[in-house]
Amino acid sequence: MKNKLALTITILILGVFIAFEVKAQDRLPLVVAPARQTIVIDAGKTENMQIKFFNESIVPVSGNIKVVNFIVNNDDGSPTLLENEENTWVKLPYEKATIASGDVLKVNFKVTVPKDTLPGGRYVAIIFEQVGQLPEATTINEQLSTVSPRIVGLVSIRINGPVTESAFISNFKVPVFLQFGPVPVTFEILNKGGYHITPKGQLVLRNWFGKNVGETILETKNIFPDAKRLYKTELGKNWMFGKYSIDLTANYGEAGKVLLENTSLWVIPVWPIMAIVLFIAIITLLIVLVYKKLKSKQVKLEEKLEEEITEVEELKDKFKDNLPKK
Repeated sequence: MKNKLALTITILILGVFIAFEVKAQDRLPLVVAPARQTIVIDAGKTENMQIKFFNESIVPVSGNIKVVNFIVNNDDGSPTLLENEENTWVKLPYEKATIASGDVLKVNFKVTVPKDTLPGGRYVAIIFEQVGQLPEATTINEQLSTVSPRIVGLVSIRINGPVTESAFISNFKVPVFLQFGPVPVTFEILNKGGYHITPKGQLVLRNWFGKNVGETILETKNIFPDAKRLYKTELGKNWMFGKYSIDLTANYGEAGKVLLENTSLWVIPVWPIMAIVLFIAIITLLIVLVYKKLKSKQVKLEEKLEEEITEVEELKDKFKDNLPKK
């Protein structure tokens, strides 16, 4: 009986361990460092670089290592891997590796830029893709949707030389009229240059006296060539009144070029103002009605008093001859 109980406990422990192992493998517990790195290099030169993959799981992880180019052509800044495009600039020492539990894999690779390359930017991704660890697909749909877990390190290659720097503000949107703040502001910055930029600047809100009543720093975003990034923010407080102006100032690129944009809007709390006006009108009407009523009573009292005075005078005239003489 004791042997059966021990065997049952052992099986349960093994089952839990295997389930944990499969779960750990599915989520690929790897860390890449550095996640982003930049190299500045002359055309025709070769530079050595290194990337590290840390295995934080309790089991070894095996996978393929490869290099692909990437671009960023969407508003959220996420890279698009060009896996069908050949990369000849980066050479890896090997294409397969196994990382022991708690160990680190150091991959030393070479970046070689062709001599005839124009100044600008090139962007590559170093990928570690796990293999041989996914559960076997049992249906056609599962086979089609199966994707190997992967982790990616991004490398920006800057080729020395004069680079075209050009950026524009587009779709700068601010409501023309609001009843309440804060003021929503949205706009895009489009990079038409040859290297990625990171605009830095601020939005300033001023009232109709020119006083700064609100400002915000632009969110730090990398904008790659021929890509645009969307910015959203709010300025001001809930209670605002009058005409306001919004000024956007940003710098970008190695030359510190400037982006400028401005607009104006009105903020008028119509419903509260209407409520106040209506309240004042009601109070005024009540005062007028009370005054008229009081005035009417006063007129009636005066008329009655005049009538009584007249009667008294008539009585005096009627009986004056009968009054005793002194």
